[in-house]
Amino acid sequence: MDASSWETVAAPPHPALAGLVGEYAEFSERADGPVVRYEPANAGAVLIVEFADPLIVADVAEPGVSRTWRAFAAGPSLGPTRTEHAGVQHCVEVRLTPLGLYRVAGNVSELADRAVGLAELFGREGRELPEKIVAQQDPASRFALLDALLGRAAVEGPEPDPEVAYTWHTLQRTGGTAGIGEIRAEIGWSRARLARRFRAQIGLTPKAAARVIRFGRAAALLRAPDPQPLSAIALSCGYADQAHFTRDFREFAGRPPSAWAADRG
Repeated sequence: MDASSWETVAAPPHPALAGLVGEYAEFSERADGPVVRYEPANAGAVLIVEFADPLIVADVAEPGVSRTWRAFAAGPSLGPTRTEHAGVQHCVEVRLTPLGLYRVAGNVSELADRAVGLAELFGREGRELPEKIVAQQDPASRFALLDALLGRAAVEGPEPDPEVAYTWHTLQRTGGTAGIGEIRAEIGWSRARLARRFRAQIGLTPKAAARVIRFGRAAALLRAPDPQPLSAIALSCGYADQAHFTRDFREFAGRPPSAWAADRG
């Protein structure tokens, strides 16, 4: 059901977190009834702290199991994550890059396709964070609190391997079309070593990350104000044909591209 009202306040993180945190946002929504959304596959991560009713979440790892969360993190995923609320939502959302998630959480391979409590990422600070955020008086204060928490976690966290960071940035820069074999030749790593280290620090294998990046680019083009035909988008994003394009969309978004483009809610 469409929301009857929707407000958003967004802001960038502190400059020291550039490249690790994408954006902070505070959402307020009121609808006439329950609202169900499907968050598509994503190579990054999202942290959510809910002020109103808890969210009901079914992650990719256990799509048939719904859990109730007031504060949680969803790691990199290869499929849609289902969320539902009763009609009123007020939350703070943090978007983390894959390398940012590694810096604040360490080995992230166990977070792939899962929603977890913030204590699993930040320990005691994660358990206390929701109450502290709710106690702040305005979005700017809440975002400053997040700057402090994530800044400390990033300083104390591990540095990614330069080879992993290079592979990730190359895939991102090329829209997921760079050849994995060519990257391996550049960095001098074996297939097994790159797959193991990349998954530990990004949460996905290089091949899976490339597919998700390509899907993300196509999804953004589909929702542009004046989108190109599906066949043109598929070709520009490196899909072999439109059938391949449609298969990836069904896997990653739970819907064909035409339905994704029509739903701007």
